[in-house]
Amino acid sequence: MARDLRDKVIVITGASSGIGAATALACAAAGMRVVGAARRVDRLKQVVGQIVGDGGRALAVECDVTRSQDVRRLIERTETEFGRLDVLFANAGYGFFATLMETTELQLRAIFETNFFGTVRCIREAVPAIRRTLHDRPGEHGHILVCSSAVSEIAMPRYGAYCATKAAQDSIAGALRAELEGERIDVASVHPVTTRTEFFEQAGRASGGLPRWVSTDGFFVQSAEKVAKAVVRCLRRPKPEVWPQPLTRYGLAMCTAFPRLAATAGRWKMRHP
Repeated sequence: MARDLRDKVIVITGASSGIGAATALACAAAGMRVVGAARRVDRLKQVVGQIVGDGGRALAVECDVTRSQDVRRLIERTETEFGRLDVLFANAGYGFFATLMETTELQLRAIFETNFFGTVRCIREAVPAIRRTLHDRPGEHGHILVCSSAVSEIAMPRYGAYCATKAAQDSIAGALRAELEGERIDVASVHPVTTRTEFFEQAGRASGGLPRWVSTDGFFVQSAEKVAKAVVRCLRRPKPEVWPQPLTRYGLAMCTAFPRLAATAGRWKMRHP
């Protein structure tokens, strides 16, 4: 049977825009209590204000996932405000375009600090809180979701640093899934394709423009709302991986089975800077 999400508490990082904001609204519409976390408090308060205005319960918490004290305070405030934590959606992250040789060590470390280590920090603080929730609730379940990417399965030229962080997130989600077996805490990785958000605008500004092969329009481009709906479906009926665009999954499976396909695609993209 589908799980009842009403009054369950979810923490969503990177909730001020894009997939995070859309998921916050979708979870609130499903009856969940939402704790949105982000650095941009003004944008975050707009999302939380919309939820509250629609009759939901939500809390905005300023949080930089690269700071352990911020993440710890996020979980503490969640438990203080709502008395429990059921779900974490580790969604905060960013990207940029540069060849590996152009990428400085500082840039590489910075993107891993946010995308990968930020996810790890959130998981390490959230799991004990979810365990506390489940301790006296034998019939209930917790959930950890990690926003990885379709590029966790294939490396893109000039996008290698970002792809590496997404592959690393996918790996720890898979490991955690097995490690929490028997604790009633499900773990899922989320693998969006290109999504119509400000993500690519920010990446373009950070990179001096976007490669020509990056398109924010077309059949394989999805909305943040589509990803959010897929996340809510997973919360109701858990599964190990969430692929909002299933055809992409099958295509990437072919690239994994036949590495020359991936190599050919990479060379083509490199010739179209």
